[in-house]
Amino acid sequence: MSHFHHVTVTVNLRPLQLYVKPEFWQSSRNENLMKNELGLRDRKKIELRRLLADLALDLFGNRGFDAVTVAEIAAAANVSEKTVFNHFATKEDLLLSGREDLWIQLVQDIRKRDAAVSVLAIVRTHAISIATHLESVPAKKRHAFSMVVRSTPAIHMRMFELALRYEQQIGELLVADTGAKPNDPTPWVIASLIGPLTRFAFGVGWGESKSRTHAKTIAGINGVFDLLDKGMADYGKRDGQT
Repeated sequence: MSHFHHVTVTVNLRPLQLYVKPEFWQSSRNENLMKNELGLRDRKKIELRRLLADLALDLFGNRGFDAVTVAEIAAAANVSEKTVFNHFATKEDLLLSGREDLWIQLVQDIRKRDAAVSVLAIVRTHAISIATHLESVPAKKRHAFSMVVRSTPAIHMRMFELALRYEQQIGELLVADTGAKPNDPTPWVIASLIGPLTRFAFGVGWGESKSRTHAKTIAGINGVFDLLDKGMADYGKRDGQT
């Protein structure tokens, strides 16, 4: 099993361990450890997935997501278009191949959290872990990834589709945890915030900023979560108004 670097943000908060597939997110060290545990056939699948994802990112970064076809990616890898879709359900998944695994792990961590740990604390750690891992990726690859994610509506829609699926699961967990009544919208509102908060760690919602450092990214993420921690009753008030 692979792990993200983790950042502990609250006292007694169990570090979040994120399992991801061996493409954009996978460190070479952890990938090598995983390969040693697999047979030749599975290792070849991992290598092909990695090749396809890397080629796709290069092409998307150079020409834009919409300008590149799956057939071109397949040709660059010397495989058929069908082979690409055997490994990736959609074109968008070539870029977001580990995203669903992150959602699965987030749901598991929310389910298994200690009684004294809030859902928001778990999601904060998740977001910071993503941003921290992105910083460890080579700069050229990281910038290409961030640019394509920020500029491609289809990527946003795919992230949104995944978010809806897992927000439903998180909402059901919160209903069970809190004993909320069927007509209480609170668990579902809280669950609906999680998707945008996790996308924030990918650079979605920041606007264009080539000069933003990792420290500023982490500070920005913490600032948003701090605001949610204390409540939003005063947010947006103009000076002199109550």
